[in-house]
This record gives sequence, structure tokens and C-alpha cells, in this order.
Amino acid sequence: MKYFLALDPGREKVGVAVLSFKGEVMWRGIVPVVELEGVIETLYTRFAFEESVVGDSTGKEKVTTILYQMGFKVSLVDERYSSEEARKLYFREGKLPWWKKLIPLSFLYPRGPYDDWQAVVIGRRYLEVRKEG
Repeated sequence: MKYFLALDPGREKVGVAVLSFKGEVMWRGIVPVVELEGVIETLYTRFAFEESVVGDSTGKEKVTTILYQMGFKVSLVDERYSSEEARKLYFREGKLPWWKKLIPLSFLYPRGPYDDWQAVVIGRRYLEVRKEG
């Protein structure tokens, strides 16, 4: 199976996800920017991806520079409204206690950062654009 790397860049932290080309999440996490290169190297040894996709807003310059220096192909993806979409995904696909599943999503808010889910959204948007093109 082939994989790709999806990143939601930020000033201090980066949402990272490895997805299959079917959109399956193989790995996700939130990484400080200063540790990003080491994490990518570790993930590469496990998943051998050749492509990366990066959200096109805050922090993209630093992240794309790291990826280019490491020799990866980089595609930028529009990340407008990705946080709203990621919030829904966080509750839909994340592990929630049964009672929280009874509460409408509009009343729930994640306990902590969910940049990793934003990376998943960015990766799946990439797949949609790829399918259309």
C-alpha cells in the first residue's frame, strides 16, 4: 500500500498525518516545529511516502522548506475552514465516551489541540482534488 504525508503547519506546532491513498489514517500526531524533521524521518522509515501535502496558510514556509530540504515533493492544499471540518472529524472518528455521542456536535468542543485532525482534513482534500484532476 502507498502512503503520503499531510501537514497542518503552525507557528510552533504542526499537525501531522500519514494517510493511504484511500484516505485511511495510518498515523497522526501533533509535533513541535523544531522536532518535525526527526519525526518525518521516523515516519518515513515506517511508511516510505514520497509525497507530502501542506495546508497553505500560517507556517507553511518553514514546513515546506524542511520538506524540500529532505527531498520530498510538496503540494499545497487550501485549508480554509479546515478547523471546523477537523472539529467534526475529531468527534465523529475519535474515541468518545458513549454519553458524548448523544450530544449534538455543535455543543461539543475538543479538550485540547486537534491539529492532527486538521492534517487529516488537508490530506483528504488533497485526495478529492487529485480525483477531480
